[in-house]
Amino acid sequence: MQASGITDSEEPRCGQDGTTELTAGLDAAGAGTEPGDAGRALEPGQVLRRTGSGRGARLATYVAAAALALGAGFGIAKVIGSPGAPAISSAIPSPAKGNDAFIEDDNLTAQDNQTNILQTTAPGLVHIISAGKAVGIGMVLTSSGKVLTTYQPAREAGNLAAKYVVSGKTFKATVIGTDASAGLALLQMEGSDGRAFSTLAVGNSATLVSAAYHSKQFSYHVPGQVLDTAVGTSGTQDALAIDVGTLIDLNVAATVDGKSRPGLLQSILQSVPAAEIGGPLVNLNGQVIGITVAGAGSGLDISGFAMPINQALAIAARIDATAQNSS
Repeated sequence: MQASGITDSEEPRCGQDGTTELTAGLDAAGAGTEPGDAGRALEPGQVLRRTGSGRGARLATYVAAAALALGAGFGIAKVIGSPGAPAISSAIPSPAKGNDAFIEDDNLTAQDNQTNILQTTAPGLVHIISAGKAVGIGMVLTSSGKVLTTYQPAREAGNLAAKYVVSGKTFKATVIGTDASAGLALLQMEGSDGRAFSTLAVGNSATLVSAAYHSKQFSYHVPGQVLDTAVGTSGTQDALAIDVGTLIDLNVAATVDGKSRPGLLQSILQSVPAAEIGGPLVNLNGQVIGITVAGAGSGLDISGFAMPINQALAIAARIDATAQNSS
């Protein structure tokens, strides 16, 4: 899947509907806006396509790597080789435990969300490269370099690489295994010389309702809505697209690429460009709660569909275990 490029370079501007489009780094203040009303539920038998269209009243942030005070690959975000550093883990992580409710501070919801994403999600995102071309997005799950992606390589595919979106560091990648029915693959990055790879933070898709309830008690900016954000990137750019939406359903059955996919999270997004397919869906804390697999609709009536992260992690663990048992 070749993602389309993003070329926005305009100064921040605010539209009549209160949304803000901007290009900036960590100090770019986003407006504390409300997404639109929840859209229509998916009609039975509706077939989804893999690319969305229409930008509409989109709240997006395109962040150049040079503007991020973050490390990715081997950078500031990870202190590598320091005394007391945690051991490198190769185990697929379990869903997050504990209280993950979002607490808003004086920066307001939008800016808090952007900052959290740039601190916890951006360092663990990679471009998947095949024969020199970008074919999808990957999420680094383990400090040993295991990457979950919707790209489906052949079992013995060669010439694969993973390029960190933020730092641009590129590592050779090999295929651990795939699950064609789920549309997921697990890759292994190589060449770390014993150092830990930067990862992203996973959340818990089973606690969304509870966390949203607690969030509403502390923030009048989230009245009766569950906000989420689709994060994506295009080609091999060192930039991210951050697209705020409203989660409206936790269990939608849909047809994606001719295959039935039950149990998807449905969000009403202001845009679902091809760059977001395969990328993470995150909560306001910047924790990954799903993987975007499809978009449907146009204009201001666009739905994004994501596999819950709990399900994706279970599939990744199964792929990994199968590979270890067969080796």
